Amino acid sequence: MITLDEARKKIDTAVGSLPPVRLPILKAVGCCTASTITSVIDVPGFDCSIMDGIALRYDDLTGTSPWSLPIQNTIAAGDNNPEPLKPGHIAKIMTGAPLPTNADTVIKIEDITIENNIAILNDKTSKGDYVRPRGDDISEGENIFDKETFMTAIDIGVLASIGLTEINVIPHPKIALLSTGSEIVAPGSELKTGQRYDANSFVLKSMFTLNNFPVEKISTVIPDRMEQLESIIKKCTEHFDIMITTGSVSMGDFDYIPDVVKKLRGRILFHKVNIKPGKPVLIAQINNSWLVGLPGNPVSVVTGYHLFVKRIIANMMSIPYRPRSVHAIMADNASFNGTRLGFLGAKLEEHPGKVIAYPVTRQNSGRLSSVKGINGFIILKENQHAIAAGESVYVEWLY
Repeated sequence: MITLDEARKKIDTAVGSLPPVRLPILKAVGCCTASTITSVIDVPGFDCSIMDGIALRYDDLTGTSPWSLPIQNTIAAGDNNPEPLKPGHIAKIMTGAPLPTNADTVIKIEDITIENNIAILNDKTSKGDYVRPRGDDISEGENIFDKETFMTAIDIGVLASIGLTEINVIPHPKIALLSTGSEIVAPGSELKTGQRYDANSFVLKSMFTLNNFPVEKISTVIPDRMEQLESIIKKCTEHFDIMITTGSVSMGDFDYIPDVVKKLRGRILFHKVNIKPGKPVLIAQINNSWLVGLPGNPVSVVTGYHLFVKRIIANMMSIPYRPRSVHAIMADNASFNGTRLGFLGAKLEEHPGKVIAYPVTRQNSGRLSSVKGINGFIILKENQHAIAAGESVYVEWLY
């Protein structure tokens, strides 16, 4: 059995990024760029107005106010070849429209009066006002994103603004969920004595959804049969980058996952970590796929997802993984039964200058309802059995 720090180091050493792929930009959100992205155009590609108003040559405003200048024409956004501005004239111009040749300044429509096709100005502005120069946003040849830049929703808009439809990224991994256990049945089925409904895959798929990870559920439930487990896992290695199983990793007679890994000539990175809950977790590599064997107890599934699955996926996507963590103030007393490094579910609330942690009561690995409503974990040291209200604790956000 290894420590949590040792497990993390093993993951960071062994799990590398996936090969880059070319994706449509809308599918690249949440991924890291696989190469530097450089603009091949200026944005905007022309001098344009940032207000509805009039475009003029500033030097035409000679003498004292008021100035009266005839309107030559009107330029709308999208006009691609406005006629050059004649000396001593103005053009009505709309927001986003290109400035005509010879114009260098825009005056807001609110600051002028128009009578009989003549624009009357009482006050000068400054030369160049309300003009967005060509390349003001992005210049041709400018590096927009470095390699391994995480793409946000706004970043996708930036890519679209320079005309890109596809980019090279480190993709989301292809993820398979497999629930194991002959006692497990799908919700909606008739529940017989000795059976229980599958909650684990629903918890995992929901957390993947919250984090925008595409995931596929493989088979509703896989019974505890060695040959069937081996066949399904082998097939999954041909199509998925990571497989997540729940159950069948502990010390029981029917806990076959470690044996399946060996039969498929996989490499076990580690099996059992000195934490509670979630001790029996198994991480293994089979061909080019990673298998995360989580214990069947539902609270252990949640802990294992937080501690190991998120880290492995981040490594696969070349995203530096740093759990969101802070020091928080305990809202209530809490007790913890165990000698290992502990993770106690909590509802974390942010307040000005502090975070308050509301610990769950009577947490039990086998009772999913004992952690309902949590959004994080309080981390307890080994052999720490109690924490008092008002005490400062280290916490990590689940999502």
